[in-house]
Amino acid sequence: MILDLFPIRTGLWTLGLDAEFDKSLYQELLSVNHSTQTGVEIWERTSHNIFDGQSEHCNTLLSHALGGVQELLGPAGCVTHVQGREVVRAQGVEIMPHNDEDECDVQAVYFPFGPELDLSKNIMAQINQSGPNGFAICNPSWRASGFAGLLMPWESPANFWIKPHRGLLIAYDARAVHFQKPYVGEQPFMNILINIKVGRING
Repeated sequence: MILDLFPIRTGLWTLGLDAEFDKSLYQELLSVNHSTQTGVEIWERTSHNIFDGQSEHCNTLLSHALGGVQELLGPAGCVTHVQGREVVRAQGVEIMPHNDEDECDVQAVYFPFGPELDLSKNIMAQINQSGPNGFAICNPSWRASGFAGLLMPWESPANFWIKPHRGLLIAYDARAVHFQKPYVGEQPFMNILINIKVGRING
């Protein structure tokens, strides 16, 4: 009997929202970001929830995203609360390694801006890439390759890299350490965070 214990459950989806919708969503949340920033750092902002029901764009995004999140949770889990906000970064700004378990149980990230995916080609080959602005989900093992050397035959590398594309949604256990490389580009880059509290059905 072989057991692969304690994986980091992660989901990747293309939501199929069109480019004009994402452009409008981006512009709306860029204005929200400008009005709520209290300092120069990306975390210096007043508390707000973009999924408070007041924005039709955010309502539409959430309705599309929750289908994927439910797939991640499976039949034994349910969403009990959702809170969201935008993270906007200028050129050269990175997101340092951290987790979000103090805020949520599952975190999803949507990219309304970025290169387009070619749906006629292998999606994973386009997404699973490092490089500028790369988003990494980290292996929690202290002895994983990249942290302590040897990569065992059954192990994957220490980081799973995701190249952000417009329309891509990722979701993962909020206990997972993640980070994002410095952004390279003129137009500010936006991550839309969907912070989700989870209930367990039938125990």
